[in-house]
Amino acid sequence: MDLTKIISVSGKSGLFRVVAQSRQAVIAESLLDGKRIPVHSSVKVSSLDEISMFTTGDDVPLRTVLESLYKVEKGAASLDPKESDDKLFAKLGEALPEHDRERIYASDVRKLFSWYDQLLKAGEFVKKEAKEEKEEKETAKSKAAKEGVTKKAKVAKKAAPKAGANTKAKSTTMRKSAQRGA
Repeated sequence: MDLTKIISVSGKSGLFRVVAQSRQAVIAESLLDGKRIPVHSSVKVSSLDEISMFTTGDDVPLRTVLESLYKVEKGAASLDPKESDDKLFAKLGEALPEHDRERIYASDVRKLFSWYDQLLKAGEFVKKEAKEEKEEKETAKSKAAKEGVTKKAKVAKKAAPKAGANTKAKSTTMRKSAQRGA
């Protein structure tokens, strides 16, 4: 899953995908309704790719937590972010067993489940699976191409003009005014 272009904007609900950049603002498209908004440089923006969760060992990137939650839920929607804290932390424990309960706030867990639902509805997890399948097909095609040259390449090579053929220098006449520089 590629979270580099997915951002959270302070003061706005939901997640946004970065569409374009201008001098004074970033143009972002909402994952919920597809509306585009300018996000000025004075507004606090967090890229989901840079966020991580506290664990008892090293911090784990949010991408990894979301992917393991997707596997635990088997591609289905998860708990409602408005559930009780105990239920949310129990579900987080299934996806990330080594999470640090003392350093993770309940509001952060609610935000995690809210983001998971938004990314699921936007089809970000499906895009990842489609991308992996596409990469597998491309590697199969590149292996087939390495084994032998295709017929089209042979035909194109024969039909291509030879270098240096029909390259006579063309002479042009110059007016006197152009010769003098005036």
